Amino acid sequence: MKLIYSDASPYARTVRIALRELDLESQVEEIFQHPFENPAQLISFNPLCKVPCLIDEQDNGIFDSQVICEYFDQKGGQKLFKEINKDWNLKTLYSLTRGILDSCVAWQQDKMRGTESESEFWQKRFISSIERGLNHLQKNLDSFPKQFSALHINLVTALDYLNFRHPEYEWQEQHSKLADWHQSIKDRESITATAPE
Repeated sequence: MKLIYSDASPYARTVRIALRELDLESQVEEIFQHPFENPAQLISFNPLCKVPCLIDEQDNGIFDSQVICEYFDQKGGQKLFKEINKDWNLKTLYSLTRGILDSCVAWQQDKMRGTESESEFWQKRFISSIERGLNHLQKNLDSFPKQFSALHINLVTALDYLNFRHPEYEWQEQHSKLADWHQSIKDRESITATAPE
């Protein structure tokens, strides 16, 4: 199998963390490609030209990040979604982490358009959604699965992405419980090995 990824993509990072947690690295060749360069290989397997994209043993393109994580989890013993798939509350929290990632990325994309086109309305909307999402997750940390899961992966990826792309947003000040949680998990091998660049 081949995994097309970008170092800076938080979505690709969730997949790369899952790959390592499930001990599937020997079965997957990781290929760096920048989607903004419209690489032909990426486009041929994912018409949206987005990363991550997995090319399976039958030469099929599999995307997006959630689908690839679930695919890996099935191959790796169903560890990352086992508890989440049994509990609607955990499924909802998992969906919330995906939504926070979406807002973080949309905020960055708005920044990249340049100061003249930055929208104060959209900036505030992205930040407010992230803030409310983090508040809700902080209140529900105790309900997270005891074992490392896809929920953990998405949350640590979102927090690291905030540090990476939005350092001016000091989320730790208002979310001390989340900050402590982040400190307890950030040095896990799969997380340090996939840190954004």
